[in-house]
Formats: sequence, C-alpha cells, structure tokens
Amino acid sequence: MRRYLIKLCAAIFLAIGAIVLLSPANNQWLEWYLALNSRLLGFVLDLIRVGLIALVLAGLLSPFESLGWWAGWYGDGIETHIFPIPQARSSPQILDPQVHSTYHYAYAPKSSQPTPKRYVIYLDGISQSCADYPKRVQNFLDTLETTLPEEMVFIQDIMAYSALNRPLTSQRPFASFWRWINRIEANNPNSPLDILINLRNTFQVAVSTDNRYGPVFNRGTAQVILNSLRQKGYQPGIPLTLLGYSGGAQVALGAVTYLKYALDVPIDVISIAGVVSGDNGIAEIERLYHAKGDRDMLAKLGAIMFPKRWPIVAWSSWNKSRTEGRIQFISLGPISHNGATGPIDPVAKLPSGQSHLSRTIEIILDILSQSRR
Repeated sequence: MRRYLIKLCAAIFLAIGAIVLLSPANNQWLEWYLALNSRLLGFVLDLIRVGLIALVLAGLLSPFESLGWWAGWYGDGIETHIFPIPQARSSPQILDPQVHSTYHYAYAPKSSQPTPKRYVIYLDGISQSCADYPKRVQNFLDTLETTLPEEMVFIQDIMAYSALNRPLTSQRPFASFWRWINRIEANNPNSPLDILINLRNTFQVAVSTDNRYGPVFNRGTAQVILNSLRQKGYQPGIPLTLLGYSGGAQVALGAVTYLKYALDVPIDVISIAGVVSGDNGIAEIERLYHAKGDRDMLAKLGAIMFPKRWPIVAWSSWNKSRTEGRIQFISLGPISHNGATGPIDPVAKLPSGQSHLSRTIEIILDILSQSRR
C-alpha cells in the first residue's frame, strides 16, 4: 500500500509539473532556474524538465495507435459476423487449494466437451506490458479458469491497452525500452520503473473515456475481442461476460457498444477494482457488477474523477442504469487495489481466514452462476 501511494504521489507530481511547465508560471520558473549556480541541481532540473515534456508528448500521442488502426494502416475495421473455428479448451492446474475445496464440481474433466453457453473474456489492469502475465495475475487466471463450469470458455489473451492487440515489448519502436523495464522488474520487483508502464496504459484508459478518440480505441478493442472469440470457436448467439481488472474494466465497458452491435447477444461486465467513467457502454449491458475493496482508494477516486458518476448528474447513463438496478455494487472486504493486499493475492487473508484470491474467485463464480439461470 505504501509503495502504491508513493507511485500515486509521483504521478500527481508529474501532472502538476507538466501544468506548471505549460502555464504562464513558466516565466517565473525560468527566472529562478537561471539564478541557480549549482550545476548538479541544474542538471537534475533539466532531467525533470525533459521528463515532463516527454510525459506531455506521450499523452498527446496516446491516441496515435488507435487512429492508425482506424485509418487502415494495420488492418481492416470491425467485423459484424463471426466465422467460428472450433478449438478445444485446456484445463490448467488449480493453484489455490482453498478455492478447489469450495468449488470442486468443475474439476473432473469429461471425455466430451459440452457446448459452450458463455464466453468469459479477461482484460488486465494497467500494469500489463507483454503477453506473459505477472505470477500473481497468472495464478489468478489459472485458478479462475479451472473453477469455471465446463460450459464456459475463458479467454485471457487480450492486450487491453492496444487496438492492435500488441504488447509493449514487440513490434513497436520502443519495444526494447519496455523489455528493459520488464527485465529490471523481474530482477527487482520493488523497482519504481513500472510506473512508466502504468502511466502509458493510464493514457490509453483516458483515450477510452474521451469523446473524441474513445470511439476509435473502443472499436479497435472490440475488434480484438471478436478476433479472439473466433479463434476460440465462438458460435453466434452465445452471451458474453467481460471481466475487467482496474483500468481493464473501463476498456471492457468501452468495447461493449461495438460488441453488442456486432453480435447482438447479452453482455455482462464484471469490474474487479475497476476505475470506470460511467459513460461508455453502460446503456448496452445487461448488468455491471462493480466489486471493489473497502481500502481501494483508486477505485474510490474513479467515482470522483468522472462527473457522470456523481449522484447530482441524475440524467447520466451511469445513474440511470443504477436507478434501473443494472449496476450492482459488491464489497470485497478490507482489500486494497493491487499488490500483496489486493484482490487477487493468494496469501493475504481476510478476518474470516479466507484468502483475498479465494474471496474474489467466489464472487466471480457467484455472479456467473446467476447468469446461468
């Protein structure tokens, strides 16, 4: 939690610095800077200044990939029909014995696979940078997939922050830079460099909520999901559940409008510690399950940042859906946003003795069991 607060403060500091850099206060900044006699301090300030300029440029260029996809530089636009290619499901090994003992009915493999009745698509949080998930996230995904009923197909190969479904670590001009950060993170999990990945993906979440560029990004994400559904043998008419963690919940909601248009099937969204704008896709879903921990400050910040989630804006899609009962709020307990005290950690325990991971899996399975009725 302390590490997360440090990162949050750093992001706020960078944002404030960028504002000062581009505001009339920059004149006073220059006068003070020129009066310095220390070369070391001047060098440090130059680095900060260059970093702030890079941050502003990164924010301005964040819609570029989506606009390139829309312009046809990388491929075709969204498709409105699915041409299925059957593919068998895999059965990974369960990694949380506590979940195994609670949901034992889904473990025994059958000789013949049942006809899929629902597809569950996972979209990761803003720390996603490559196709390989961190150990904690992969453990969560493997545990969830093993506990799902056999008639549900689980998809976890979506790069949530790319309209091209490309990881940061390949087929990009700065791929080597992102691979370098990943190597440092692998050797030193406490390295603060992952804030760069978080900032980059946060910009993509901001694009998803933007009224100008959001429709392009969200349509690209919908295309990525459609392609993955085809590869998993999707048959028309089967309902979907989008499972989004942190910023992935916003990306999921953004894609709903276009998935609904392309497939015309019931779509539910499960938000785990989600930061959502309350606008995109809300009107198109059957139900949004918004699950967050009582100590999740970032998810609470989302309710403040986006005006359309304010109770006073009664005419917004969020508040209309809430009034209609299509948004259900679920408490995960005394759990924070991520990390060792987050909702997918298999070691941390609730006061009841249940692990955070087990609690989150239990809630997801309860929601999916409701959708089967």
